[in-house]
Amino acid sequence: MYAMKLIPATKDYIWGGNTLRRVWNKHTDKDIIAESWELSCHKEGESIVANGEYVGKTLSSVLEMKPQMKGKKALDFQFFPILIKLIDAKTNLSIQVHPSDEYALKNEGQFGKSEMWYIVDAVDGGGVYCGFKEPYSIEDVEKALRENRIIELLNFIEVKKGDCIYIPAGTVHAICGGLLICEVQQNSSLTYRLYDYDRVDKFGKKRELHIDKSLKVIDPTKVCKVNEEVKVIDENRKQLASCKYFTTTEIKVDGEVEIEVDDSSFASITVVEGNGGVVVDGNLETLDLGDTCFIPAGCNYTLKGRMTIIEARV
Repeated sequence: MYAMKLIPATKDYIWGGNTLRRVWNKHTDKDIIAESWELSCHKEGESIVANGEYVGKTLSSVLEMKPQMKGKKALDFQFFPILIKLIDAKTNLSIQVHPSDEYALKNEGQFGKSEMWYIVDAVDGGGVYCGFKEPYSIEDVEKALRENRIIELLNFIEVKKGDCIYIPAGTVHAICGGLLICEVQQNSSLTYRLYDYDRVDKFGKKRELHIDKSLKVIDPTKVCKVNEEVKVIDENRKQLASCKYFTTTEIKVDGEVEIEVDDSSFASITVVEGNGGVVVDGNLETLDLGDTCFIPAGCNYTLKGRMTIIEARV
């Protein structure tokens, strides 16, 4: 057993920048990198193992061969439950919403999506739209959408490095320009766009909106706050958010930190600041900024160096 370093899939959405290539050493032949899918078993962009016994294989194929590596909790899900991304928002993302599992499985054949944003970096005054300024009726939301003024109803939250926001399914939201984010989400690419600033893609076309579907899944009463789910575990660790699909933890390393992992779930670690190494079963792997590793269930690990880690488990 060892920490499997992962090579991410990359996406060149129109709102992305170049920070992930220029600073975070993400490789691609695309002009921009909006997202790097750091840990992904999703068919639209799979992670590849970069080291050790399984080098060159997709993570999903390794887990098909060795399902016990996922842990007992993940075996309860129809699909691998987690997808982890780094997101470089040079400009605003669309105003959007994700459906619940109940709606998505019935109508789309895949998971819905709840997600967590950890703010890796932010420009002064940067922020996100998340939820509404106050509870509204769905009729209020529909009227604002039809009149092209949905932003007037949305709650803008100014954020800074280290902040965290949990976005349950049904919450209207958007990342605004100038943010670098580590996102932990359900394993789904399902997004309904409500508003996209009337912009066009690289082919000169406006992206599709999904107003009717959105109105079926929006929670018009949702008002979000920054860091409302955060709980201090010990001097090195803070739990950022937790739901049935994932629990996320910020781990600060200054020297050495030992972490226990039982057989209930794998652990994923992503370096969002600094560098160092991780030891699993006596095997040391170096860790640089932006590296993500999959650690099999039942494998305790030790972090060494000076860095900040975002850990995710089921």
